[in-house]
Amino acid sequence: MVENTGTNTYQRLAVRLHELGMITSQKAGEAVAYTADWGEPHPKRRTEELTGVLEVCDVALQVHGEDVDFAEGAYADILADAERMIGGAVTVTDVELVGEIGSSRDLDFKVNGEPKSWRIEQESDDYLDLGAVEEGICDLVPGGDDPRVFHCVPGDGACADDYYLLATPGQAAALRDEFDLRIEVRGPDGLPVHEQ
Repeated sequence: MVENTGTNTYQRLAVRLHELGMITSQKAGEAVAYTADWGEPHPKRRTEELTGVLEVCDVALQVHGEDVDFAEGAYADILADAERMIGGAVTVTDVELVGEIGSSRDLDFKVNGEPKSWRIEQESDDYLDLGAVEEGICDLVPGGDDPRVFHCVPGDGACADDYYLLATPGQAAALRDEFDLRIEVRGPDGLPVHEQ
């Protein structure tokens, strides 16, 4: 049971993550306490502001839309965050950004020893290819009996950060519908589910 569930939307989201089985009651309680004075999300920035709870609860990773210090390190951080969030089912090693700056490059790495490669299109080493991450994130799904995949929570604007929610398709759809979040729900295969 999560104590002090509070009444603001951020707190309700943390409690709902626990109810959906995405986080422990302890993590939900910590998030409720952490977000107690956050007020309410601005209607025009609802998704962006609620992603803060997803990050605090460690169910979403961030992909920077603005400049980064060093692209290879930023990609390595994304892969490491995914590995940590999944909790042992996926091991990422040998991350290397191959090619010359200003041309097509490859982000090479291994997932559980299996070679993977993402085609990276970027003009400088200060920015990430958000499209490459969105296309390749399915390489990092746990697989096996674990039905979770990464669902894109796109940023609002050209330089906005994207987030990736680690959840089952049902959990992602519930959060999208109940909290009016811009979550692009993906199926068990990691491919987008298009509404009929």
